[in-house]
Amino acid sequence: MQGKTLSRCCALIRVAGLLSICAGIVSGCLCIKPAPSPPTIDTPSPTRVPVSSSPKVSTSSPAATQAFLPIVARQSVRYGVVYPYPNTWTEEDRPAIRERLTYLKGLGVNVVVQVFSSAPVDTGQEQDWLIFLDEAQAEDIQVIARLWPPHDWDGSQFDFTYVEPFLAVVQGHPALLAYFGLHEPLETFNGDQLRAYYQAVKRFAPDVPIFHAMSDIAGFEADPRFGDRRFTDGICDLCAIWYYPFRIQGGESVAEYQRVSEVIAANDALVRERDPDAQIWFLGQAYAMAGHPPPLRMPSAEEMRNLAQLLLEDPHIDGLLWYPWNHSSYDQVLGDPASSLQREAVQAIYEQYLGETDLPSD
Repeated sequence: MQGKTLSRCCALIRVAGLLSICAGIVSGCLCIKPAPSPPTIDTPSPTRVPVSSSPKVSTSSPAATQAFLPIVARQSVRYGVVYPYPNTWTEEDRPAIRERLTYLKGLGVNVVVQVFSSAPVDTGQEQDWLIFLDEAQAEDIQVIARLWPPHDWDGSQFDFTYVEPFLAVVQGHPALLAYFGLHEPLETFNGDQLRAYYQAVKRFAPDVPIFHAMSDIAGFEADPRFGDRRFTDGICDLCAIWYYPFRIQGGESVAEYQRVSEVIAANDALVRERDPDAQIWFLGQAYAMAGHPPPLRMPSAEEMRNLAQLLLEDPHIDGLLWYPWNHSSYDQVLGDPASSLQREAVQAIYEQYLGETDLPSD
């Protein structure tokens, strides 16, 4: 099965390339053309910090306590952004889609999480879903496709009336990496329900890996309020976790890198034990939301590089996705005009850790 057979042995390659030690983050001239102001996208509800988190505040960065270690041979790690483009399009939008994906490719992006509107179901316009996938294929970018709204839960049971025709059209497309199934499912569904969801989707799309935005899997298991959330195999092929460390605490900006390390370690141990073939992806914070308790702030470019250093030095992270490029519910996101330095950091991280890339043309 595609998602399950992406071999874990790549982890051995990842740690083999620690060649030299550099003091500090590599800067350099990046010459990145600012991205156009992205249009408003009808996106799902905001992602929340995992319910189990009550961390101690740590303001130290990885670079402050250890040398910056360049890593090579990390091409097996997928690298990308979440929600790069609005969720509706027609043939007339191909040039705009191509322009956005070409720009992202220049930043080093090789995978995107993209929302696809469920409106075309039963309209005869279902083939329009393939427009985005075609353009992604042309840029050698893979797509984790999210149907929105999916109408997959009727309040008492799962309903795949919309999901099944969507996957019937897109499955088999070379650009499709996975189907984005559920967002923060551990807040709502128990383990039996999650396994039932997985099995149902596999019946009509057996070769499509399932991506769930799981949040802190280990944290939910440890929380006595969620005693029936036990993680097993047969829940997700690509399991996304996160902890958003860039916050305002007591009126001060903090960066909780240590808590990120703890979340990764706990989730890695649990997933490796229960489902060794599952992949662990991490959503890196690239947004600000003052209304979140506690307030979340936009990381600086340096903080994004520090976070990426921490994540990409971990041999068990299969994918890093900056969340989000576009989202109407947040105060600042990666695709905003004000985030040009953060976008430069996205490219710098790719070049430092994952390989070479062509600069976007001016």
